[in-house]
Amino acid sequence: MFETVRDSIFSALFLAAILRVTTPILLPSLGALISDRAGVINIGLEGMMLGAAFTGAVVSAFAAPVVGVELAPWVGLLSACGISVSMALLLGLFHLRFKGDLILSGVAMNVLGSAATVAILYELTGNRGDSGDLASLQMPFIQLPAFINDIPLIGGFLYTVFNNQSVMTWIAFFSIFAVWFILYRTPFGMHLRASGENPSAAESVGIRVTRVRYAALALSGLFAGFGGVHLSMGYLSLFQRDMTSGRGFIALATPLLGGNNPVGTGIASLVFGFFDALAIRIGSLQLPSMLPQMIPYIAVVMALVIYALQTRQLLRVRALRSVEGIHFDVSYWRVVSRLSVLHVLMAMIAVIGIIITISLFSAPDGFGGAAVAYPIGAIIGIASALLIVINIPFISRVERLTAQGMWSAAASTLSLTVYFGLFLSLFFDTIPAVLIAVVLAFAVWLVLGGWRMLRGSSPTAAPA
Repeated sequence: MFETVRDSIFSALFLAAILRVTTPILLPSLGALISDRAGVINIGLEGMMLGAAFTGAVVSAFAAPVVGVELAPWVGLLSACGISVSMALLLGLFHLRFKGDLILSGVAMNVLGSAATVAILYELTGNRGDSGDLASLQMPFIQLPAFINDIPLIGGFLYTVFNNQSVMTWIAFFSIFAVWFILYRTPFGMHLRASGENPSAAESVGIRVTRVRYAALALSGLFAGFGGVHLSMGYLSLFQRDMTSGRGFIALATPLLGGNNPVGTGIASLVFGFFDALAIRIGSLQLPSMLPQMIPYIAVVMALVIYALQTRQLLRVRALRSVEGIHFDVSYWRVVSRLSVLHVLMAMIAVIGIIITISLFSAPDGFGGAAVAYPIGAIIGIASALLIVINIPFISRVERLTAQGMWSAAASTLSLTVYFGLFLSLFFDTIPAVLIAVVLAFAVWLVLGGWRMLRGSSPTAAPA
């Protein structure tokens, strides 16, 4: 059973699934990025996605007899985006015009989206659960040219990954570059970023901050609408009650983890998409359904912890810089920052091992019975705890990296060897897998800048 899941994960079909499930996370994440950079974070993304998902599915069903099945999905898309943008502008009206609290107004949008869709659905179909009685349509799926499949070595793989993806998936990933261009290559993007970073200074040079923020919220609602449409007209072909399943809230965290830029946001969304797709694959095991459903939300919590630790490390490095003054070595402390992030990641991955251990002990029947699950769980739990312990010192105090470079090398190499070894054991025997993992682990540490730690150059440490 494990082999079946493993083989399905390391495949082109799994990558295609990642792109598909990343789409309804990436689109609202880009919307959250735009509104956040303007200084008006859109808390109501979840409600706007629900409103758009419902509108797209219902309008496409009623429009099909009038405009035809080819145009009806696009009519549904336009209507859905109109609803989501209207909700975003309503949020702006509450906050920017009537000075209501932005968080409470966003929560109100979420409640409105959840409640209104169910109420209207019941009036239209007599069903409170889904719109299955309506003949909702789907957005078109893009078919790649057949010659791509004939390209040697990579053609078949690429064809399997990208062929027959919804047009909304293509829109989502092209939107990364579109948002980057808007933010960093247009006057509007400059005004938007200035309005978020220092609204008083922006107003002093003639930028109409309120107008820019309305526009940012409207764009945020537009991308939320795209995400909602993909759920009901790409991911599925019907609307289900609360079908967003928290994706709007996940989208609020994604820009932070991506460094508040579109490319980083796209990468962070792919990470969440990976965990979402992984949960679907793990669901094929005989486990309680709650365990795989937890995975995306555990990933969110872990990501927020990583972000908090990264922020803490950055503040610490800034403190060290203020102490050293003109003697501050920028390149050296960049290495320290990278290695500190590596230790954070190693510890957080080990947390997944602890969660797996809990799962093994709580549901042994899904893993072949207690005789198999308990020993494996004990081994994974002990190894995970050890990896957390050896990385914690370099997370709690970043200065230890400068004073104990060899210990950092040992901790990083051991942690990476475990993770690389587990992956390589899928393709090699145990001993070759371990040897290759050790070499790769130490190489990664050196490439990230560990060679500077080995030189023993330790700048002055700032007081705690």
